[in-house]
Amino acid sequence: MANISEEIKAFRDATYGEDVRGSMIALAQKINTEVESNTEKAEVAAGNANTAASNAITAAASASEATSKAGNAANTAEVAAASANAARDDILERLENGEFKGDKGEQGEQGVQGESGVMAVTSGMFSLYLDPATGNLYAEYP
Repeated sequence: MANISEEIKAFRDATYGEDVRGSMIALAQKINTEVESNTEKAEVAAGNANTAASNAITAAASASEATSKAGNAANTAEVAAASANAARDDILERLENGEFKGDKGEQGEQGVQGESGVMAVTSGMFSLYLDPATGNLYAEYP
């Protein structure tokens, strides 16, 4: 804010026309300088406000787009979950109805006797073997 007290005092104290004109000119110049300075500041502030408003609009548009995409993803997830539940229910129903049980096929030919394996003793390990002479199955453990 311009301090024009000195110019006002000079104007009041002026007695001659030349002094009056000079004090009026000094007063007008000081006010003009202050107005120009404030106008510049106002223009800068208006520009900053416009930029901030533009940034806010851009951010709002981005947020709206992200919200829309999140909603679409949620809908897709719900559809996928419903499809998975329907598939599970269909499989369970078919299982209960015996659709996964086939008729017993014919017995295949007897394969060749394999070589006997070697078991290394390890805690918690076991091996199974079949006695070919008796057909008995044995579990061996340490």
